Amino acid sequence: MRLPRWIESLSQQAARKPVRNLPAFRNLPAFDETTKTEAATDSSADALESPAPVPIAASNLLATTPAELLPTVEQASPIEQATDSLQIGSTPSSPADGRPGHALLRSRAATLVDAHATLTSSWTDLVAQEHVNVDAAHRSAASELIENAPPKPGLGPETSVLKREPLPEIAAIEQLPPTSETVADQQKDSSLPALPLLKTTADSEVPAPVATVGDADTSSVDAADAAVTLPAEGVAEAETKNQPTPELETKTARQPIAAVPEEAPTLSIDPASFRGIYPGKTSQKTLDLQWGKGEAFSREDGSTGFFWNIDPFERVEVTIDGETVDSIRIKLVNPVAVSELAAQLEIADLRTVSILDEQGISIGEVFPERGVIFSVKPGTQSATAVMLEPLDPESFVLRAEGEIDTNTAYAMADLQYAIEIDSEHLRAHRLLLVLMCEEGRWLQALQLAEAAEQLDAVDIWTRLKLAGVLLSLDRIDESREKVLAVQKQENLPPLVVAQSERLLGRIALAAQTPEYPEAVGHFSQAIRKATPLMTARSKSVQQAAREVLLDAHLGTALAIARGTWQQKSRVIPKWIARSEALAADLKPESLNKDDLELQLCRGVLEVAASSSEAIEPLPWVKRLLVLRESVDAKIADPMRRRQIDWEVGQGLSDALLAGQKRGDTADMLDNATLTAAYLERGCEQRELSALEKRAIGDLSFRIGILHSLQKGDHATAVAWFDKTIPLWEENPSFARDGQTGRLGESLVSMAISYWQMERREDAVGISRKGVDLMVEAIDRKQLDERSLAVAYGNLSTMYAEQGDDEQSQTYAEMASRAEATGAFSSPLQR
Repeated sequence: MRLPRWIESLSQQAARKPVRNLPAFRNLPAFDETTKTEAATDSSADALESPAPVPIAASNLLATTPAELLPTVEQASPIEQATDSLQIGSTPSSPADGRPGHALLRSRAATLVDAHATLTSSWTDLVAQEHVNVDAAHRSAASELIENAPPKPGLGPETSVLKREPLPEIAAIEQLPPTSETVADQQKDSSLPALPLLKTTADSEVPAPVATVGDADTSSVDAADAAVTLPAEGVAEAETKNQPTPELETKTARQPIAAVPEEAPTLSIDPASFRGIYPGKTSQKTLDLQWGKGEAFSREDGSTGFFWNIDPFERVEVTIDGETVDSIRIKLVNPVAVSELAAQLEIADLRTVSILDEQGISIGEVFPERGVIFSVKPGTQSATAVMLEPLDPESFVLRAEGEIDTNTAYAMADLQYAIEIDSEHLRAHRLLLVLMCEEGRWLQALQLAEAAEQLDAVDIWTRLKLAGVLLSLDRIDESREKVLAVQKQENLPPLVVAQSERLLGRIALAAQTPEYPEAVGHFSQAIRKATPLMTARSKSVQQAAREVLLDAHLGTALAIARGTWQQKSRVIPKWIARSEALAADLKPESLNKDDLELQLCRGVLEVAASSSEAIEPLPWVKRLLVLRESVDAKIADPMRRRQIDWEVGQGLSDALLAGQKRGDTADMLDNATLTAAYLERGCEQRELSALEKRAIGDLSFRIGILHSLQKGDHATAVAWFDKTIPLWEENPSFARDGQTGRLGESLVSMAISYWQMERREDAVGISRKGVDLMVEAIDRKQLDERSLAVAYGNLSTMYAEQGDDEQSQTYAEMASRAEATGAFSSPLQR
C-alpha cells in the first residue's frame, strides 16, 4: 500500500533553510532606561518596512515603505505531491524490533547559542533531574508483547499518554480531604460536654440543595433532644498569643502530574436549625407555638424580634422579617474556643471564612454550608455567641475569594452555588467567569459573561472579558464589535484604552485574513497608553499595565514574524528582548512573575514557529521546561497545574513547528510524544475549540505516522490514530480553512496501519471516508485529482485481500484513471 508523498516526508530530515543576518540571542542589547526612551525615539535606521503605512508609537517600527518598493519575502515552496509510493511492512514480530516510544535520545545543544547553528535535542534531556527517576519511555496500550523499558529521568507528565493507571509515586503523594474521624478523636479527649446546639435539616423537612465541590459530610443534633449544661465558669479564653511556631524540616515530594479528582467533590449543604426552628423558613406563628411567647427587643439597626432565657445559654434572640424567622442568636455564658465549639457541633470538617474588621482582626467565623456564624472576641480565637442565618451567597463568594489561588475546584463550587441561590450576584459571576476562562471552558464562560453583561450592561471589564471569550471561540466579528463599542464610550481610563487596543491587535491577528499592519498599529497604541501606567500608585494598575505591555510586545513580534516585512532578523529580536525585560523586571517574590514568564516563553515560541529568520526555539524550550519543573514546589492546586501543562504543551507544539520550519526534525518522535503528554494532561478540564481539537489531532497523527514509518510499529500507530479520529470527526475547521483534502489523505494513510493490525472493517471504512473527503476537495479545486490514485489503489488492495475481486478491479481501474489525470496543481502547503 502507498502513502501520499507529503506524509512520507514527515519522517525525513529536511534541508535546513539558510538564515540571513541572524544575531545570536545572547548578544541582544540589554533593556534599560535608555532602551525605554529609544522605544519612542529610535531612528529610521532600525525601521521595519511594511507593505502599507502604519501609525507607530513607542516602538522601533518607525518607518514604513510602500509595497511596490519592497522585495518579496522568501516563502517556503509547497512540497510536491508526487505519486511515489512507500511500502510499509507489517509490525515486527520481535518486540525489540519496534518498541514504541524508544527512540534514541541525544543532545547536541551548543554551549553558546550560535546564530547559524542548528540546535537539536530531545527535550527530555534539557533539564537535569536530581530526585525522581521515572519511566520516560512511552509504551503502547495496544501491544501487550512490549516489555517495560528501564527507568530513566525525564521531564513532564511521567505516565505514558497511552496508559491511564497512575504511577505509585503519584498515588502516594496525593492529598486527601480531611475526615471527621480526627474530630471524633478530639471529642473523646475534650473536657467540654457534648453540645447538641444545632440540628441539620432532616430529609422530610428541608431538602438539601445540590452543589459541586465539597467537604466531609457532617451532622449535628437538636438541643431539644438532649439536655446540655455549659460550664458557667472555668472556661479559659483561647487568646491568640505571638507564640513561636517550631520549624519542622519538611521534604515535598515532586508532583510532575497534577492530581485532580476524577469527579469534583461536593458541597455538604445542610442548613442548621435550633430546636426545630429554621432561619429563613419557619414562620413566626410556628415559633410561638413551639417556644411560647418571647420578650420583644429592638436593635439600633432597626431589626426587631423576641428573646428567651433558655438554659444553659445566657440568652437566645430571634429576629423576625415580616412573618418569617430571619436569624437566631445564641449568646454563650462564657467564651469557648472556636475549635472546640466547632468540634462539639460536629462542623469542624467544614471550610470556614473569617469576618474581619477594618483593622483586619477576625471578629467572626462563618460556616457557609450550615448558615452558622461564630461571634469571636476580637484578637482571640474564643467564640462568645453562635448565630444561625439563611444560607448567604456572600459567604460562599468570600470563601471562594480566599481559596481562588490555592484550590480552584473548591472556589468554583462555592461560586456556582452562590449563583444558584442568588442568580443576580454580579461578583460571583465575574469571579467564576475568570476561572472558566483560565480553565478553557469557553462555552460556560460565554454564558457567564452574557449573564454578567445583563446584570451590569455598562461595566467595561465585563464587556472586554466577553470580547475575549468570543475571540477564543473564533467569533471574530462579534468580538471586534464588542471592543469597538467599548471604545466609543467617553472619558475611558488609559488602562481600558490600552486593554482594548491590545485586544483589537489580537483580533486582527486571528482574523481569517489577518491584517498584520493593522495589528502592529493596535499593539503600538496599547504600548503608548500602558507605558505611563507602570509608575502608577496602584499596584494592581501596574500589574495590569505590565501584562498589557508584555502581550503587546509579543503580539507585535508575532505580527512581524507572520507578515511580509523586511529586516525581520533585525527587528524581531529587539521586540523579544523588550518583552523579556518586562518579565525580568519583576522581583522573584512577585505573585505573577511565573505567569509572566510562562506568557513570555509561550509568546516567543509562537514567534519562532511563525518565522525562521530570528529566534532559535531550543533555548526557550529549555526555559519553558525549567519553569514547569519549578512550579512543583510553588503550586499545589491541581487545576492550576493542568492549566500550566496546557500552556507548556502549546509552547512545545510551537517549538515542533519551529523546528520543522528550520529543517530540524531530529528527535521528533520523542519531542512530539512529550508534547502530546502535556496537552493531554492539560486538556482534561478544557472545552476544546475546533482549532484546538484539530491541532491536537494533527500532533497525534504525526506521532502515529512516525511510529509506523520509522519503526514499522502499527500497534502503537493505531493507538495514536484512535486518539486522532474523534478529534477530527465533524470538525468544521478543515472545511473552513480549505484543508478537507489534507484530512482525506490523512485518513487514507491511517487506514494502512489499521489494516496491518487486522482491523479490516475499520481500515476500509476510514479509507472510503478519506476518499469522499478528497473528492469533495477536488470539486472545490483544493486538491489534485491525481492524488486519488493512492487512495483508490489502497482500496483495491484491501478488497483483493478480502476476496472481493469485483470491487478490487473497480478501484484498480479508478486508480489508473486518476494516475493519468490531474493537471491541476494543488495549492496545499505543508
